[in-house]
Amino acid sequence: MLSFISPLSPRQRLIWSLLSRGLSVSEVARRLRTTPQYVHQTKRAAEAKLLRALMEAARASSIQIKLARPEAGILWGYHPGLRRDAIITYTARQGIKIWYWYDNPEEVTDQAFLNETREYLLTFAEERGIHLTEEEKKLHPAKLANIIFSRLLPGVKS
Repeated sequence: MLSFISPLSPRQRLIWSLLSRGLSVSEVARRLRTTPQYVHQTKRAAEAKLLRALMEAARASSIQIKLARPEAGILWGYHPGLRRDAIITYTARQGIKIWYWYDNPEEVTDQAFLNETREYLLTFAEERGIHLTEEEKKLHPAKLANIIFSRLLPGVKS
């Protein structure tokens, strides 16, 4: 059974996370005292599992897939019933989440929800080696999401 919290094994999660941060296969192999071949095979297996998990989340949520980038843990789709773009993301620490674009996201004022969302987005960016300025880190999560997602999926806009 596929877990949406953690579709990867601990070793796959570690290798995928290190590679997502920009380390090379050789650097990861040295760090983990294994062979580049093992790292590459584990990376391919992890990306295949992530692709299945992202696609399953899309299918379960009736999201039509536009683009999937399992190496980045992200899928861009469209929900025809809601008439909204959707982004499905994966982080090694927090699993899979589904994001929908809304017309007036600044109307969301629940601070606990906004803080939790911001933390997830910052984790997502950190796991991918995406540099954010201190000013960007303080933006409303909808604006922060747009910045982060558009760096991984050119053409994505809220």
